[in-house]
Formats: sequence, C-alpha cells, structure tokens
Amino acid sequence: MSDDTFDTDRLDDVVLALLWANSFEEKFGGHRAWKSLPWDALDRLHVRGLISEARSRAHSVTLDDAAFERGRALFEQWFAAPPSASVPAPAKATARTDTKTTTTTVHQFKITLDHIKPPIWRRIQLPSNATFWDLHCALNDAMGWEDAHMHEFRIGGKRNNVQIGVPMEDNMPWGDDPGLAGWDVPITAHLAEPGTSCVYLYDFGDDWNHKVLLEAILPAEAKAKYPRCLAGARACPPEDCGGVPGYQQICTALADPEKADEGAEELLDWLGGDFDPEAFDAGKVKFHSAARRLKALRGSMR
Repeated sequence: MSDDTFDTDRLDDVVLALLWANSFEEKFGGHRAWKSLPWDALDRLHVRGLISEARSRAHSVTLDDAAFERGRALFEQWFAAPPSASVPAPAKATARTDTKTTTTTVHQFKITLDHIKPPIWRRIQLPSNATFWDLHCALNDAMGWEDAHMHEFRIGGKRNNVQIGVPMEDNMPWGDDPGLAGWDVPITAHLAEPGTSCVYLYDFGDDWNHKVLLEAILPAEAKAKYPRCLAGARACPPEDCGGVPGYQQICTALADPEKADEGAEELLDWLGGDFDPEAFDAGKVKFHSAARRLKALRGSMR
C-alpha cells in the first residue's frame, strides 16, 4: 500500500468519524449528517456505498448502518468517548431551558438586528446543551418579538447552507429544502466555537434578519436560571410594521411628527402612540417555556 493510499484511507476514516459525531436521527428512522466536509472524501465514501450522494441539493447525507457503526467506533477509538450532542433526543431536548441548566457551561450570544442604526441588540446566555428551538425561543423573547411568524436559522455559505427552523412537508417557495427541525439540532452542532455565527430570519414577509454571534462559552453559575438576558439596547420594532423601511418611517415620524407624511401618520395611529424606539430594560425580559411552545406548535400542525 502506497503512502498516498494510506493517507487517503485515513482521511476517509476521519471524515466518517466526523459525520457520525454530527449525525442526527431522521423522523422515520436512519441517520443523516451535515456534509460540510472535504468533497473528495465524501465522494469516495459514496462510491464505497457508505453514504448517500453528497452532491445533491440536500444539506446532509444519509449514513447506512455500517457507516454509522464504523463512524462511532472510529470516534470512540480516537477521542475515548462519544460527544453528548452526537445524536440528540428530540423529546427531551426541548425542556432543557425551562429550569436551571444541567450542563456545566453556557453559550453567550450577541444578537444584532441587521440594517438598523443605532443598532438594536441583545446579549443572552442559555445552556450549552440547548437546541436551535431553545435558541429561537430565547432570542424571540429577548428581542421582544411575539413569535407570531415563521423563523429560520441559516448557517454556512451558499454552497453548504443549512436551514434550521420548522420544517414543512412540501418544499417552501423561498428555498430548495424544507429545512431541519430546530428541536432536533443541538446548537453545538454548528455553534461550538466562540466567534462563529449564523443568521436568524424572523417573519418571511417583513424579513427581519439578525446576526447571532457566539461570544463565549462560560461556566454556568450554580444559582442562575437560564436563559437570561444580560444587556441590550433599543426597543424591538413593532410586529408587522413593514420591515426596515416601515420601522425607519415610524422613527422619522416620531422624531418630527409635524413633517410626517400620510403613510407615517397612519403607522403612528396604528401604533397608538405608545412606542419608544429607545426603550429597553434587560431586567424586564421574561422568558417563556420552550417546551410548552413546542407542544402548542405540534398541536397546530396536526
């Protein structure tokens, strides 16, 4: 066996182990894994019949039983123990942020609403074993949204973009993939190192884009209740106000009501005159149960 062949085989084993480490259970059985790994190795694993076609539109690949078990064995051989988040348990994951954390660390995020100046932002913490559904609920509550519209996390570039939110049975008109269920995906699958980030889109009509930056992974405080909001600035825009243009129109009209045009006056009347763009108090943020919200969502989808 040549050195080149040996190096290729070792690379394929490493990729298979990483696929297993990031795998998740499909709704109807089987295992899938994110495919943002070397394409040549993925192609070789496909030729060997271990995974599905890597170059399809899907953002993940299917692992057959042999590939899953071999990946597990390789990972445990090299790293001694499997990662706790490798195969999340959907039924249990959703309740993690409703009580004090059972993990030793917390993820600290800074969330900033795009295209608005001065910036609207929040700094929150939640347990490191949280899911993207937990992050969605905590982010919604901290920002001040009402969770009345669809949402989606977008991770990666155009080539390997992953969409995480509330998957639909049919492909959504705004994308090629129905997306992954947020309650099935741990945040550590994509946000494991400080400095990594993703996009959170809320309300596909108004298009509120948020940058979600992982600032730090810190020791959990024994008596703290998570999630929690540490800081922030400025009020969340009103729901259904027309996105960034409508929000800017409201702020301009509030700053100088006498110069407000007819459209701005209608927006102010609709608001009722009780909106202060500068108002925010981190101490008044209330977080609601992610588990109960998921239960309500599933009930509405039946």
